[in-house]
Amino acid sequence: MDLYQLKYFLEVARELNFTRAAGNLNVSPSAVSRSVALLESSIRKRLFTRTNRHVALTVFGDSLKARAEKIFDEVERARIELDGEARAPALLRIASREMITNYLLPGPLGDFKVRFGTTRFGLFELEPQELAAALGKDQVDLGFQYSGISDPGIESRLLGRLRSHVYAASRFTGRSFIAPRAFRPTRADASADGYPDHKHPRSIQYEAEFLETHRRFVMSGLCVGVLPDLVMAEERGRGEVVVLKGPPIHREVYCLKRRGRVLPQAVEFLIESIRKAIRRVQ
Repeated sequence: MDLYQLKYFLEVARELNFTRAAGNLNVSPSAVSRSVALLESSIRKRLFTRTNRHVALTVFGDSLKARAEKIFDEVERARIELDGEARAPALLRIASREMITNYLLPGPLGDFKVRFGTTRFGLFELEPQELAAALGKDQVDLGFQYSGISDPGIESRLLGRLRSHVYAASRFTGRSFIAPRAFRPTRADASADGYPDHKHPRSIQYEAEFLETHRRFVMSGLCVGVLPDLVMAEERGRGEVVVLKGPPIHREVYCLKRRGRVLPQAVEFLIESIRKAIRRVQ
């Protein structure tokens, strides 16, 4: 079984699309199709069912995909061991959320660059479902999210908790709230704006996607909003904002990677730096 054929097969198995797989591999779709056909011929099994609009794994294809991932994880483990475990990766692709990227990552990334100066970073903003898919396809190496992902193929490691409060500008006297764009004002989703109970009435007047928008709306006096303490530390210290009474609120921060995915030991230095950054602001 040729490793190049197996690599091409694995990329198609992850994408379920020959054209996208070819783009990821920087080869032509015909080269990918030819390689998969040769692999199927050599093992005398159909790995995919194909129509003009749909590609799906057969039972044999699904089984080979799981084995191929283990094979290439072992290849990567061998490469890392030969290079030296402490050596940093040439490129580290990280997916996270806006607040984590802007307020937690800069310090740890700076410390990492001091110690491992040759690494370049790719930073991506992905929703949890997008992140799970990207990790599964090895399109990103690590993810940082506010929750773990219930996927047997993903490892979720709790790094710590970030405290939050309901913040208002010092001059603000109303009670209108800003909530995440996905907020749906039903009883079942009452905590979707980050406020964890039903006892405190709140009027959702604004919905916005990004945390920085929430912060700016609060600072402008348009509304109040649930914000992490580390985001508002300077404004709170200057007396520009006040904390409203309410129930305890926190956000957990998780590190996620594909189960079995091998990363250089140097990456643990970055993860531990982020854990320490969370502890400092707890």
